[in-house]
Amino acid sequence: MELGFPVGVRFHPTDQELVGHFLHNRAVMGDQFQTKFVSDCPDFYGQNEPWVIWDLYGGNKSRNVEALYFFTHRSKLNPTAECFDQKVGSGTWREQHSEDVVAKDDSVMGISRHFRYEGGCDSHQNGAWLMQEYQIVTTTHNNDATDQELVLCTLRKNPEKLPLPTTTATAKNGNHVEDYCSRSST
Repeated sequence: MELGFPVGVRFHPTDQELVGHFLHNRAVMGDQFQTKFVSDCPDFYGQNEPWVIWDLYGGNKSRNVEALYFFTHRSKLNPTAECFDQKVGSGTWREQHSEDVVAKDDSVMGISRHFRYEGGCDSHQNGAWLMQEYQIVTTTHNNDATDQELVLCTLRKNPEKLPLPTTTATAKNGNHVEDYCSRSST
């Protein structure tokens, strides 16, 4: 995701900007709200490993990329469950902590949850990927649950445990990406 910024300029939004501008506008406008800063990743909680998602969305194309940003939808474990499915690839996103995203007027505008990748097929990748999930807190009570399921996620490498290099494989969509698990299972 090469954004063409001038030298020294980075996309580094605050939590308030991610929730109040990007996520809010996407929730209100739907697919009509497009931005080159946040990609659509409908299968973020799906079959691809975090490092595959990283490669598919250009994380390895530039050394300056610290995080990738995605709009996605969470899925409930079952229709009556209150919990959402946190699976990704062969592992899961294990929640570390959560915190309120507070607006300038001290009102709570969203929730930020911090996750770490765990339990995957490659033990060297466990703990090496971090994800932050932003959710809007709505004050109106409506029957449309899509606002609660729409989230904005950031994906980054854990600077305390950098992932080991992996080998080239083919992702679900046919693109060649790094995927250690497909190599180890053959």
